[in-house]
Amino acid sequence: MNTAVNDLIGQSRKNAAIEAKEMTLIAILQPRIFIDGNKWCVLWGENLQDGVAGFGDTPRLAVYNFNRAWDKPIPPHP
Repeated sequence: MNTAVNDLIGQSRKNAAIEAKEMTLIAILQPRIFIDGNKWCVLWGENLQDGVAGFGDTPRLAVYNFNRAWDKPIPPHP
């Protein structure tokens, strides 16, 4: 195989690994995924105030946003 094909195969494998990692938390927690207004929402918990949520224009983008939100600490109360 030529170098360009090998590069494409390698990049494809990297992309698949990244996608699998992004979806792991969703597979484990099985949060609710639904439309909220004009965005998709991924919610783990009883409600938006007490749970962890992510929003996006597509379910996949909402999952990515949820994964980032999962690592955010609770903001300090005034």
